[in-house]
Amino acid sequence: MKTATPRVYRNYYRQRTANQWHKIQAEVGDPGAIRPFLAGNWKMNMIPLSGVALAARIFDSCRDIKDVDIGLGPPYTGLSTLADYIKPDFLRTEYGIGRNVFLLAQDTFFESKGAFTGEISPEMLASIGVDRVIVGHSDRRANLGKYFGFWSSVSRRLSKSFLTHELDHLKSKKGADIQVLKALEHLTAEGNQDVLEGIAKFLEEELKERAGESDEAIQRKVQASLSKGLQVILCCGENREARDMHETFTLLDRQLRMGLEGVSQRTAAEVIIAYEPIWAIGEGAQAAGLEQITEVHDFIRNLIMDMYGEQTASSIRILYGGNVKPDNIVDIMNIAGVDGALVGGASIKAEDFSQIIKFGLIASA
Repeated sequence: MKTATPRVYRNYYRQRTANQWHKIQAEVGDPGAIRPFLAGNWKMNMIPLSGVALAARIFDSCRDIKDVDIGLGPPYTGLSTLADYIKPDFLRTEYGIGRNVFLLAQDTFFESKGAFTGEISPEMLASIGVDRVIVGHSDRRANLGKYFGFWSSVSRRLSKSFLTHELDHLKSKKGADIQVLKALEHLTAEGNQDVLEGIAKFLEEELKERAGESDEAIQRKVQASLSKGLQVILCCGENREARDMHETFTLLDRQLRMGLEGVSQRTAAEVIIAYEPIWAIGEGAQAAGLEQITEVHDFIRNLIMDMYGEQTASSIRILYGGNVKPDNIVDIMNIAGVDGALVGGASIKAEDFSQIIKFGLIASA
């Protein structure tokens, strides 16, 4: 007996019955209908003109597609150029789309101005036409910590010569902390060199893996972005260790409660959540299984219901990110709690991202 293919919803309402979430078909343009959001994060790829060329190829392949939202997230250097290209009137005339195309920034800072070399404020992004900003991406929460380098600086300070110098300096000062002095005396004592080397190696590996943006910094970025009229794509997700230790839900609860701290029920409508398991991202990794995606999205939606009520939980969009491809997007979008995808590598390939945007249309055509 042939199994019926699950129906693909490209516009829908969401209802909760018997403690389960469901998608219910809606017509394009229905007030309150949820429109899936397919967001491309180009990461550190594409110079400005190459980004425009990529966008043109995507739009050409997705002519008259109006029942999904499309997000393009170039590096900072490409934002202004792409903003000039994706003007709604031009896209409507040239490709039959427009109001469903959004410009994304990959990150922002939480201060409006000041001596923050290399940072970009939400106000700056809004002034050049950015619509939405990604906050708390796993690259910034964790992966980039491997390149920042302060972990090696910390480990180098755990040498006998450095600590001996610090001990002598503290002893010469009035009011030095007695506990700190005792700890330094113990670590620099003869016979404890192995202990120092062991701690240095441990901290180097730990900080190398864990260095990155804190939940507090991410929360400040969320608040700053919303205050300047930008919608926020708030990312969350666990690493392999947390998954193996069955701490996924504990970690996500902390990330989301802290990330959304101070966000009112009214303002929560301007937030999109993206679940991106770190272990499912990158070359050689595999996308999370459908059951894993289902259980996490249900957990997140129920957490939002606990924080903001059922109405907000039923309408807030929760995306999946992590090796999203043309061959798995339909299965992912068939999950009741999934409202789109945050796409990495496939979003800088015009054919792949176009097929993702057209999920469910190609097979039924």
